[in-house]
Amino acid sequence: MTTTRIKERKITEKTHQLDESGIKEKYGAIGNYENGGHTIHCNGTENKQEVYFVLQKTVHTMKSLIDSDGKWKWISLIFAVSSLFFLLMNISLLVIVLKGSHKSASDSSSIIADIEIRNLDDKDDVFSQLTFEEIDLVLKYLYSIESLRLTLPNETKIESSFIHTIELLSPPKKEVMEYLQNNGTKPNRRAKIYIFRGDINPPMIEEYVVGDLPNISYGRIANVSSRHTRIPHIYRPFSTYEFMGIYKHVIARIGKDARHVLLESYNATTTNCGNQCLRFSMTPISSGYLQEGKRKAWFWFAYDVEFFTLHPVDFQFLVDMTSSQSSDWSIEQIWYANTLFPSLENFLDEYKCGSINKTRLEFPEEATNLYSSLNTRQPPLSPLKRRAPIQIEPDGRRFSTAGNTVAYMGWKIRHRMSPTNGFQLFDISFDNEMVVYEMSLQEVIVIYSGYTPSARMLHYADGAGLFGTRHRGLLPGTDCPDNAKFFDVHLYSSNENGKRTYENSVCIFEHNNNSPLRRHRAYGRSGAFYAGLLDSVLVIRTIMSVINYDYVIDYIFHQNGIVETKVSLTGYLSSSFYFTEEEHYGGHLQKHVQAGLHNHLFNFKVDLDVKGTANRFETLDIKPEFKQDPWNSKEHHQSKYEKHTRYNEQDAQYTYNFETPKYLLISNHNESTAEGLSRSYRIKFSGISKMQLPEDYGFAKSISWSRHQVTVTKRKDEEDASSSIFAMWDANDPVVNFKNYSQDNENIIDEDLVAWITLGTQHIPHKENMPNTLTAGSQLSFFLIPYNYFDEDPSMRSPDSVRIVPKDPKRPTEGAIVERGSGYERTVCIPTKSKIDEFLATNSTFIFT
Repeated sequence: MTTTRIKERKITEKTHQLDESGIKEKYGAIGNYENGGHTIHCNGTENKQEVYFVLQKTVHTMKSLIDSDGKWKWISLIFAVSSLFFLLMNISLLVIVLKGSHKSASDSSSIIADIEIRNLDDKDDVFSQLTFEEIDLVLKYLYSIESLRLTLPNETKIESSFIHTIELLSPPKKEVMEYLQNNGTKPNRRAKIYIFRGDINPPMIEEYVVGDLPNISYGRIANVSSRHTRIPHIYRPFSTYEFMGIYKHVIARIGKDARHVLLESYNATTTNCGNQCLRFSMTPISSGYLQEGKRKAWFWFAYDVEFFTLHPVDFQFLVDMTSSQSSDWSIEQIWYANTLFPSLENFLDEYKCGSINKTRLEFPEEATNLYSSLNTRQPPLSPLKRRAPIQIEPDGRRFSTAGNTVAYMGWKIRHRMSPTNGFQLFDISFDNEMVVYEMSLQEVIVIYSGYTPSARMLHYADGAGLFGTRHRGLLPGTDCPDNAKFFDVHLYSSNENGKRTYENSVCIFEHNNNSPLRRHRAYGRSGAFYAGLLDSVLVIRTIMSVINYDYVIDYIFHQNGIVETKVSLTGYLSSSFYFTEEEHYGGHLQKHVQAGLHNHLFNFKVDLDVKGTANRFETLDIKPEFKQDPWNSKEHHQSKYEKHTRYNEQDAQYTYNFETPKYLLISNHNESTAEGLSRSYRIKFSGISKMQLPEDYGFAKSISWSRHQVTVTKRKDEEDASSSIFAMWDANDPVVNFKNYSQDNENIIDEDLVAWITLGTQHIPHKENMPNTLTAGSQLSFFLIPYNYFDEDPSMRSPDSVRIVPKDPKRPTEGAIVERGSGYERTVCIPTKSKIDEFLATNSTFIFT
């Protein structure tokens, strides 16, 4: 990711309790504030506040003396002025000294940060997303090609020829590795572009490659065998211009011809509706359920209040959008009052004749306690007006960034944002040794169930909405800590009218998990000691909002070489109008609201490089063993494991089975420990679910990656993704058919391997999911865990380590020596000093007893 402007935001809280002089209110933001009983001082500003307080107190005292007794008036004044003069002189000297000391600390902090940043090297541009300047070069080149007949974003229609996305085409891995590790030639930068060709017959979508930047000399349709690069127009993902056509030729017609129905049934309509409006949502129908060559979708109305997905009405309509001309789109069927009508005309005739049931609903009142609103409810959970705990960095930030590179506690990570694939990590290294070449989210699908047409056909592949453009607006203090570092990203997509900066799309922060990463307390009259390490981690966070759902995606780097990837689900439920037939398909949450049962599935790409690229996929299969004990002739039950090497791709598809527990390892047999154990990384996941659709049925053909929890394939530059932005619609002929990645059943012994990991959960909605679903209880994760990769736990080198030993090993309760790794020499922002170390020096009873 190239960031022309990196924003750092530090929000310093104020103390709102005023004393009689108003000092706290005026100076709290730069001085002291309360934090869990501690007073926190930041950046030397406590000196300013103390000076101000002393001055105020002195003036206040002077005033009292002068006003109290007239005869002492002049004596008091002279004395006060003299005292103030000497006080100011002393304070000035003190401030100068303190200012010098703080400058020294600040300077040392900057020097250390500069050293760390310089050590990140200057090769970030191999992975970084295209800059706006590079995008402009691509645009200039493409618009110069008259045969493309490209229209400008503000002039485009769905039947036009227009540029949908522009992004970096990832260079071949071998070239990148040669450049990074052997100072080889820097790989050329090329752009990958999707162009919608609604202007040709038959209409198509074409994937172009343009290069080499900055001196562009060619542009051509991509020639790869792993995916289609000329795609039927009916498989197009959502675009702004399609929705413009929907409003103009579909919603406008419904709003005109059925306006009286909408007003009578729902007391709202779609146009000229004032504050009582209906808005539409869309259920795309995968081509796997349609006649060849067709594109259709069910639409449904909901009240336009906070939030609309929890206010459905019982009006749905099927639209044929096969034509590239939006004026040709037709309304085929209507679902109203639990009845299906063959056409809009038929429905209107039946309604006029009074021969059908009619719905009558009132428009929801915009009350602060409306069940779908996120207004804070009353009474509060606590009467205490106290702020939540916060996290601080007592000695300043411990991670460094330079461009798109981050360094922390032995880790180095590069990152970028793709408009189509979203957030991606590259060149994840520990102790200057690459562990992961690429790790990224590939696809998110949500498969709903229901009774009504729009509910039962709702199968979302969220990649159609362009993942990268869904990352924005992270709020300091809620989405990320106040002290996080925030990044803007710069992307091109037609959905956002071309080039756009997405503010606060990514945040990076160090986090204290408030739990030991490791610890042990040995107690007793001999051998007593304590040693532990708090689990402080680096978190790289993005939050992706896709219509109603919000996905919090964390990449977490622990000090022992573990990489954790976590997905937390929140946001609003999707719902439909309740009918009694819906009973077994979800949760009946309000009188007219049914939220459907649904299955979330997430697929990630993990290109592990364990001590190089000559890797193997192995499983350690844990099995029961029954043997006779030689000393008592009785049968003994225990477990053992057997190592199985997976020799080809079809043997490397792992589906979880509780009866056959396994360790999953990516190993390098050319690199071993002194004991002959292969250096490896283990894949461990928490949060999986079975995709229920039958194989090769309907939508399932677009998401074949969801069949297995882990699939390992031989890495190929062309097989760079498990899905595409077309997956919502393309089941009849998937643009990326992930099943084919394993179909050729290639050898995977000592090869460059990729693990495709699938997480998932089933969700049956319940009342507590309103107004929002909650991240607590909905978190899914997988871990990459070193397994004989190191000779010992690398966190043993952590400066956060603490060790306590008795002063006298024979009398462990009579005082102890506390050893802390960091030394805490610098202070930028630190609470009042903890007394625990001093206490332990004279009384260690509580820890050793």
